[in-house]
Amino acid sequence: MSSIPAPQLLAIEGCGNAVPEPPGMGEARSAALERCLQVLRDAASDSEQFAALLLVTKLAQAGDLSPSTRRRVFDAVGFSLPNRLLVTVETPPDCPPHLFRSLAVSLLAGFSTDPGLAAHPELINKIPLLLGLVSAEPEPGQERPRRDQPGLDLPEQSPTEPAQDGAKRDQPGPNQTTQRTAPGLSPTVPHAPGQAEPNQNHCGGAGQQTQLCPDLATIQDSYQCLTALAISPRGPRVLLSRGAVPALCRAHTQRCPGHALALPVLTRILSGAGPAAWQKHEEELTRLLVLLSSEFARSGDSSKFTLCEALPHFLPPPAGAARPGLRPSLDALCAGLREVLGARLSVAQRDPALRLAACLLDGFGAEWLAGSGPGSGQFLALLVNLACVEVRMALEEPDSGSVRRDTVTACYRILEFGMEACSLGLTCLDTAPGKPPSGLLTLEQSRQVLGVMEEAVAAVIFYLAQVAPVRYRDPFVFASVRLLCAWLAEETSSLKQEVCALLPFLIGYGRALFEGEERDRGLTNQMEELSVTDSGEGGDWPGDALRFLLPGLCHLSVEEGPRAVLLSQGSPALLLRYLSHLWGRLGAAGGCQDQASLQTACSVFLNLTVTEPGIVRTDPSFSSLQTLLMDSLPSLIQKPPLLILAAHFCTLGLLMARLLAGTPALQDRAPSRRFARSALLFLSRAHTLDSDGAGRGVVRSARYSECWEDVGELWFLGMQALGGCVAELPWLADTVLQSGWLGDALELLRACPASADPDLRGALQSVLTPLAQHSQACRDFIRKQQGEVIAKLHCMAELQRHLAGTG
Repeated sequence: MSSIPAPQLLAIEGCGNAVPEPPGMGEARSAALERCLQVLRDAASDSEQFAALLLVTKLAQAGDLSPSTRRRVFDAVGFSLPNRLLVTVETPPDCPPHLFRSLAVSLLAGFSTDPGLAAHPELINKIPLLLGLVSAEPEPGQERPRRDQPGLDLPEQSPTEPAQDGAKRDQPGPNQTTQRTAPGLSPTVPHAPGQAEPNQNHCGGAGQQTQLCPDLATIQDSYQCLTALAISPRGPRVLLSRGAVPALCRAHTQRCPGHALALPVLTRILSGAGPAAWQKHEEELTRLLVLLSSEFARSGDSSKFTLCEALPHFLPPPAGAARPGLRPSLDALCAGLREVLGARLSVAQRDPALRLAACLLDGFGAEWLAGSGPGSGQFLALLVNLACVEVRMALEEPDSGSVRRDTVTACYRILEFGMEACSLGLTCLDTAPGKPPSGLLTLEQSRQVLGVMEEAVAAVIFYLAQVAPVRYRDPFVFASVRLLCAWLAEETSSLKQEVCALLPFLIGYGRALFEGEERDRGLTNQMEELSVTDSGEGGDWPGDALRFLLPGLCHLSVEEGPRAVLLSQGSPALLLRYLSHLWGRLGAAGGCQDQASLQTACSVFLNLTVTEPGIVRTDPSFSSLQTLLMDSLPSLIQKPPLLILAAHFCTLGLLMARLLAGTPALQDRAPSRRFARSALLFLSRAHTLDSDGAGRGVVRSARYSECWEDVGELWFLGMQALGGCVAELPWLADTVLQSGWLGDALELLRACPASADPDLRGALQSVLTPLAQHSQACRDFIRKQQGEVIAKLHCMAELQRHLAGTG
């Protein structure tokens, strides 16, 4: 390229305390800038172009150029000049060897401030170069920056350099230029010929042909380019694919010059591609997290709170949180947070700590709290108390617009975990009185925590009672509803009056979001922004409020008062539509979340069926539900992973069939018989004859044993419902006889000793007795199978009486 003269022009920097310009100076500067741009466009050589560019930097303060002017400069210069500067090896005599590289990177930094150029292919191609510059190691003899020095690392003064007073250091000499310290257009101009640059050093060992390590201004410009790339839409994934994560982790962990600037770029990458980054570079990210956690635990100044802000971005995604190498980090984070939250803090100091605690609970749960040692329950109680105070202070204020939403949302997550811990503590203490179950809360701590959480939930109810329909799309409202639903799922004995008063809102809110699901997809992105962590739960929609409301409805539908409110709000019709939606999605690409919601919806309907038989007979929603269950069970029973859901469909269908026997759907038709055969198949597979010779007679089948805690009660209820259907559905007895279930049941009783499980004998009797009572064919079959002997052996008096009769 053409010979470029040594620069001798001063690049004026943009400072906030600049002296005001005299009147008319701005117009003169604009006119001069236009002339310089014209010279820049008409430059015939690199020397002329570079000289014109330096004139532009003299006339324009760094960062002062408008986007259109900056684009005009780029159009005149393009990427050709920085590209040629990067490939030029020889520099003019008496110029620093890295002059051209510094100028090229500075130009790229200026261009990257334009959003339209930040993701330009030419800039993307420079990523390896930029990463190499920011992760270059100083020579062994060069002193590393101090660990406690925030911000950009500044060069240390060489011991051999004569001391200079501040005035002389601040004023450039006749052949010297200042370096740019803020992102903008003006390039960083290194020291002029003949002047040694402070801390000039080489990368590599002695005797090697090595490349000079970059000066700090070049490192700053490199980070400017990387930051601009990271904030572009595709930037995080592009940087990840170009090896940015290990390079930036190395720059920070090895304390390369300017290493503090690596964290903001890494934050952007992890925010946009966190799971992929952890999957690809787990070792480097774990090493960085261990370093940051250790600094957080040791720090005793304001940097501890700065790290509170940064650390959530560097935690692994919840799906892969269980990594053995993270144990030191968890212990250090727990110790650091315990120290922070146990002190008197301002709001600005407390908020980041609570958000970090919420992220750790979300990702690691009780595993993280184990780092606090024997006092883990006390620490959890402290966290919950602080979170409750924040929630009450935020939501009990009349002006809800002042709510610090990100902090309150984090407090919601802490409260949710506290509810889970209290539930575990109150259910496990019978076996270990006075001791913390799973290392969490004692009975006394659980009661105290429940008391303060009740006050916080009351504040949430107060806040939601004021929410108008126009605010249903507000993600903070959704977060508040979710917390209340978590409370209702665990605790419905308190705040009954307030909850009943709010039920119409909850049903209306759930209906509005469900009905507008396809239309209101914009809420999904807002919820992800408000979430404390990146949720990766299957295919569920983040705005699905009914999914969170269902467990609470399951409890409330048992109680007369809340149940009346639910029925008055048209809940059966809404839940039917929701169940149909989930069933259709489960057949397509649903996950565990859909299956759990389907099971809970069935439990709500089951409670309504048992407590409100009149409503079941008159509300058309139940007839439609019966049709859906009858159509779905034959295919569902063939899917072993969905056995628990099949138990819900079977039992609910049989219970409603007894009440809806007169409807067209339950007449003697093919769909009805298919449903009955599927129900009998589910009921008959639960027990089998003992084949290992242990003398037990009848044992539970392996598939059912794995989930008997979930399906056992449903199985017994289903047997009772089947017996109740025999008298109401005349065709059912023939179906039972043809299916072979009757013979299998008698065989089980024949092999079962008289002292066998009385619950199993009672369940079989509840079906055999009505079959013998209402069907001559079944009665004759039982007699042929020595049914009278079996009934006498097991003391089934009523069955004996019907078998002894004539019809």
